[in-house]
Amino acid sequence: MKKAFLLALTAIFVLACSPAGKSDPYVPFAGGGEGGGSGSGSGSTTPATQPTVTTGDATEISAVGARIQSSYAGAPSAGAHDRGLYYGTSADDLSQQKALNSNKATSGNFTVQLASLEPSTTYYYKAYITVWSATENKYVDVFGQVKQFTTTEAGGSGGQGGGGGTTVSGLQYLGGYEIPAIALQNTQACSGSGNETYGNTKWYNYTTTNSNQMVVTHTYAYNSKQYRNYTCLVDKTKKAPLWSAFVMHKDAYPDNNMGRTGSWTVDPGIPASWQQESSGSGYSRGHFVASNYRQANSDANKQTFYNTNQALQEQNGFNGTLWAKLEQDVVSHAPTGRDTLYVVVGILYENSKTIGGVPCPSHFYKCLMKCSFGADGAMTAAKGCAYLFTNEAHSGSYSQGITSIDAVEQRSGWNFFANIPQNLQDTAEAQSSSIW
Repeated sequence: MKKAFLLALTAIFVLACSPAGKSDPYVPFAGGGEGGGSGSGSGSTTPATQPTVTTGDATEISAVGARIQSSYAGAPSAGAHDRGLYYGTSADDLSQQKALNSNKATSGNFTVQLASLEPSTTYYYKAYITVWSATENKYVDVFGQVKQFTTTEAGGSGGQGGGGGTTVSGLQYLGGYEIPAIALQNTQACSGSGNETYGNTKWYNYTTTNSNQMVVTHTYAYNSKQYRNYTCLVDKTKKAPLWSAFVMHKDAYPDNNMGRTGSWTVDPGIPASWQQESSGSGYSRGHFVASNYRQANSDANKQTFYNTNQALQEQNGFNGTLWAKLEQDVVSHAPTGRDTLYVVVGILYENSKTIGGVPCPSHFYKCLMKCSFGADGAMTAAKGCAYLFTNEAHSGSYSQGITSIDAVEQRSGWNFFANIPQNLQDTAEAQSSSIW
């Protein structure tokens, strides 16, 4: 697959110069100067020995990011205290910062990957390094020239957002048995990729024929192997994932008792403006891929706290009770050996309720498909069921919500488990009894 290596937009930093009385043991250079960084990337310095910074061109541009390699030379002997980019949507307001921290070399290249950008948007940027000025007795910034790039479109026109359309078999990570049918804009390759916020693996995103919907797959490394964590389809208008698809298997996804290691943060593979960042009164941020589903290591668990893995969910009587019990039973019944459990968790919007201006789901569902495989790797059997609940308090057990996968497909418009052989898929999706 063609891979575009994109980026990592994380928190926005505010650059603060060191106090005037701060000393530095290296005393890199001496000379006159005019102030340092200003927090908006507008400061400058003119030491006697002026370092040079060259802002690089943007490459691997996608709908949500770009890769920029810049360089510097002539830094003092202590090297660069900080390196990175200032950027923004106006050349006069480069108020966002991506910092890479120190490098002891007096010259070199550095690469910044920007993520969670907005599609079809022009961004301006300039590279910088921060060095120590002995004359001014503080750290000062040296800047490169301002450049610009424009992100690509999120997707084409049309598309119903409800399954059908494009065959995804053969595309990296989208050929899994857990993946619903997706109408992709590009059927040959992912639209972009970049560094996960946690770990040393990549995320991969895919634009769809609906410009308001985008798919992203997250991966992590464990025991020298790379695993797909989960794949979700995010809707711009809902600020939420419509579904998330993933695999449960006790050998491949072991429980190493990591606990809840993450806190909610922006998904680097999806535009930040598409993501919900808070909950409402009485509602929690209900996980799609539960934290206790990913306990192999901290990277796997932290990725379940991306904003694209949650939606507004009634806490009392739902998320904290029967839904939590269902989540735990999925863990308990995760298979071993040649059986595998494939799961899709999603939401419906069958009313116009909003919380804090964000659409609130009317229903949550969980579709389960347990498949068996022969020694040759061929699928030999499949059985399935689904659970569907209104997003409100419930009493009793989760068994009250059992239904068929077919029934949820009719309500949602999605074609789930589209890569499972049709004869096995049809029978399993019509079942409405527990698979354990």
